[in-house]
Amino acid sequence: MLQSKNRKSRAESKPATTDNDNDTIVEAAATPRRPTRDVPVSSPTESSVVPKSTWVSSSGAERSSSAFPTLNESMRNLSINAASTSAKDFRSQSVRQVIRRRELCSAVPDLAVLTPVHRPDEGGSKGQKISVYTNHFRVNINDAVIYQYDIDIVTVGRDVLVRQDRIRNIYDFIEKKINNRPRETVRIIETLFTQRARNDLIAIRNQYYDRRRQLDDLGDGRGMAKGFYQALFLTQGGPTINVNLTFTCFYMPLRFVEFACKYLRKDITSDLREEDLKPFEKIIRNLSIETMHTGRRIFYRFHGFGRPANQLMFPRGEDNEQAASAANVKEISVANYFAEKYRKLMYPHLPCINAMKGAQNKPNWLPMEVVNIVEWQRSLKPLDKQQRGLVSRNTIIKPGQRYDEIMKIVRNNQFDRDPYLKELNIHVEDKEMLEIKARVLSPPAIIYRRRGRGEVIESVNCGKWRIRNWFYTTSEINSWGMIYFGDKSNRSIENMLYEFQNQLPDLLRRNGFVINIEPSLTIKNSFENEINNTLLDASRQRWQLAIVIINSRNSDNVYNCVKKYANTRIGLMTQCVNFQALERNMNKLDMYVENLSQKINGKLGGINGVVNIKSALSHSSREDLFMFFGADVTHSTCSSDRPSIAAVVGSRDLTNSLYAARLCEQYPKKGRCSLEIIKELDKMVIDLLQVFADSCGDRLPNKIVFYRDGVDEGQYQKVLDNEVIKIKHACCIVYRDKPLPKLAFIVVKKRHNTRFFLYDNNQTMNVQAGTVIDQNIIHPTQFDFYLCSQAAIMGTSRPALYHVLYDEIGFSSDDIQQLTYWLCHTDMRCTKSVSIPAPVHYAHLAAYASRAIKSGEDHDTESLDENNEEPESYSLDDIKTKVMVLDEKIANDMWFI
Repeated sequence: MLQSKNRKSRAESKPATTDNDNDTIVEAAATPRRPTRDVPVSSPTESSVVPKSTWVSSSGAERSSSAFPTLNESMRNLSINAASTSAKDFRSQSVRQVIRRRELCSAVPDLAVLTPVHRPDEGGSKGQKISVYTNHFRVNINDAVIYQYDIDIVTVGRDVLVRQDRIRNIYDFIEKKINNRPRETVRIIETLFTQRARNDLIAIRNQYYDRRRQLDDLGDGRGMAKGFYQALFLTQGGPTINVNLTFTCFYMPLRFVEFACKYLRKDITSDLREEDLKPFEKIIRNLSIETMHTGRRIFYRFHGFGRPANQLMFPRGEDNEQAASAANVKEISVANYFAEKYRKLMYPHLPCINAMKGAQNKPNWLPMEVVNIVEWQRSLKPLDKQQRGLVSRNTIIKPGQRYDEIMKIVRNNQFDRDPYLKELNIHVEDKEMLEIKARVLSPPAIIYRRRGRGEVIESVNCGKWRIRNWFYTTSEINSWGMIYFGDKSNRSIENMLYEFQNQLPDLLRRNGFVINIEPSLTIKNSFENEINNTLLDASRQRWQLAIVIINSRNSDNVYNCVKKYANTRIGLMTQCVNFQALERNMNKLDMYVENLSQKINGKLGGINGVVNIKSALSHSSREDLFMFFGADVTHSTCSSDRPSIAAVVGSRDLTNSLYAARLCEQYPKKGRCSLEIIKELDKMVIDLLQVFADSCGDRLPNKIVFYRDGVDEGQYQKVLDNEVIKIKHACCIVYRDKPLPKLAFIVVKKRHNTRFFLYDNNQTMNVQAGTVIDQNIIHPTQFDFYLCSQAAIMGTSRPALYHVLYDEIGFSSDDIQQLTYWLCHTDMRCTKSVSIPAPVHYAHLAAYASRAIKSGEDHDTESLDENNEEPESYSLDDIKTKVMVLDEKIANDMWFI
């Protein structure tokens, strides 16, 4: 069943190089649980049913005088790490102090000031009705009682604490008889679903990987594993099990020297520099490592690098390890110590590893060559371009193949033959995926300008459309130029640049640009000081736009440098172009420039196409003035010493096509993880409301729709209690005595595992753009729906899950679904419907673009270490913030697209 270990610290830690074969360590197995069906429970005061003390002998046998089943019966397949000493020896040991983990408490407690809104109706009705399959399988669960055993093996005489959970709670939640989701019951049942196969599986939350399969080598000491996701959902139609394919990157179980060679892509035994170690050390901080040189496996955490083994000295007393006088203390190198005690080192010139064990604070210096990487550890470091290309060939799976592989996983799991599920009479309808009702919404009309006068409508077909006319509005270009930053320049490169320089103005004019001057061309190398000086010269000439062409082996660094200087120090709008992409598209430059022109027009304040958002709403009046917000928080994935970036964007024109962005860094307290809550949201909203008023003749919106990305279900209440309250507080400050706007707050979730399949003409296909599902597999009471707004180009389309947490506007299901779908057609960067509404997509782009602004900055904050002493209290006030300031000339423009 479930097992979590509560580690005990020893009074004195042995050195890493000392054999401890006679040590006895008993680790407590906390909260093992046994499902028991229909077992009567007497009153807790009746001594006949109160569990007596239970202890584990060295042989693993339990002795209990309880009326409950023995631990062998209760904890089938549960591994308890017991010592090899006899029961007599075990009982005679002195009782060690038990270090309790501090009770976990959130820095953002749930206040329940607001509660998520309930669904206002029985679901939407607009659109073409269809049937789709989803990777959910119906689960039938009979009522039962589950006993949860909380056991702490510390000393004889401790009682076993028992709590019961009734499976009936699941149906009470679905049938709206109780408000709180029965999380413990769900977790227990999820554990039962994989208990039979756990010997062959590696479990990471709800993801499972076959430990017998080798990783697909990614070339840098990491490998990709293919597994499956499986979780129990309590839906409107009843419990379901959700199964999907999943892929995760793991560190390969290599010798540390081999791992370092692969990661650094060099032979470190002959060429290792100090500058190689610092970034490497940050990435693998707290990685689990192991040694075998003592004859048994000893586990540590990587903490850092030290001096080479032949230079690192430590004091050594007499050989019998008894206390030695100062005169007897001698120093010996790590290399010589290992040569005397174990074997001569092959690479004594390599740095030692500082290995931390348990709660120890003193270093354990180990030669690099005796250390191995522990298997099945996830790597969160992003993949490079070459690795992404390698991985995409395996992870981009067509819908038919995904459907077949999911069904194969379900068949292999053999739920109906599982003894644990039979014990509770749980049955899974696994013959076919769940078939549910869906609807396909109508797309909006996209309004452009006719070549000459008037408006023209472009029709959307299968989630995309063509530009056959001018943009809705464009800017007049009076000063601009092209800049080439490259490692090299020759006649061939220059000829291509001149051709691009000559063709670009005419191609832009096709889309309605008014260009009064031809662009100049400047060719420079890609040194940082050259980039700064060149952009500064362009700003002095009052360029409206710089087309920056990058051709460098370090193109990412050049790009970051351009954006950092242009956006924060100079105030110059830039459009970067990858030289290799330009070279590939010289024969079809018209199509390439059409895509480029959409970004250029948006950055210069133009509007590509207009969607009449009010037409999506059934009860909207002409007087309604909408403002749309999007928000996202991005976290560093490979190092916890960098701040999180909160990005908030808000529309700033009457057509809701143009947006402004605000960014804020959030620094967690030392030794703490980042938070998803946007601390300075009220200040950012105040700023964006003022931008809206300045652009719209001092008018303020009377309706605000706020889309929020990156929030998990467990954080909904925190978002309501903090962010929604902050938005309302910001409105009170800006509106003063005026009527306050009505607010709707919707969470957008892309990282989920629900997929939909359309079966037609004996083929399994992706669902159409605009497919919405608001029945059966949704929340039993709250206001949520799935919407697949994009047409998948490759692989299986992933719908977005929308959860309306707060709604003063009074949206019906049809209104919010149609509005959300139409907003997916307003993205400036392309002529197709995107997967999430434009405002929240822009927030994601702004947060992503902030990486360039922050490039090159070093943060000295200490990396997260699970062994650090944690402060007693932690609150939102402990989060330090810093507003990211852009140059005022571009701060309110769409520099992020």
